[in-house]
Amino acid sequence: MALILDFLLLAASGAACFYCWVLNTRIKALTSTKDGINTGIAALSQSADDMQAVMANTKDQATADSVKLEALLEDANKKIPELQMLASQIQEISERAVEETETATKHLIETLSPHIESARTAAHALLGSLEQASATPAVEETETTTDAVETATPDTNSAEVSDDGVVELTFVADDEPQAVQGEVA
Repeated sequence: MALILDFLLLAASGAACFYCWVLNTRIKALTSTKDGINTGIAALSQSADDMQAVMANTKDQATADSVKLEALLEDANKKIPELQMLASQIQEISERAVEETETATKHLIETLSPHIESARTAAHALLGSLEQASATPAVEETETTTDAVETATPDTNSAEVSDDGVVELTFVADDEPQAVQGEVA
């Protein structure tokens, strides 16, 4: 039994030696600068430094942007009264333009009314002349050699206005057809 006990003691010692050897290699790996904990700590330290630099840069940028924004807000607040003044001036100008347009329209109507009335009177006079000319009876002539009766003049009156503004009146006056042309002014 002592032999078994010695063998078990030897086996436990061998296992403890093997475990110590594994722990030694792991500790050496952790303490080495290439793959160990020092490399991890160094990388973590470098990341922390980079983060602090980025944070400082972001803080500086935010401060600069805040200063710019405050300046822009001050400029905007200074320009609000000027914009309100311009808006009121535009309102006044538009009201004045409406009043001037209404005044000009009234003046134009007052100026053109007598001319329109005189044109209307002239048109009525022309119409009366046409009606008077059409009321004159047409004369028929008879040929001495034949029994045929020939009409000397047409008994119709007409008025035509071309696209270029020329008026042509045809009417019967003194038993003779008359034609008058003129331009519309």
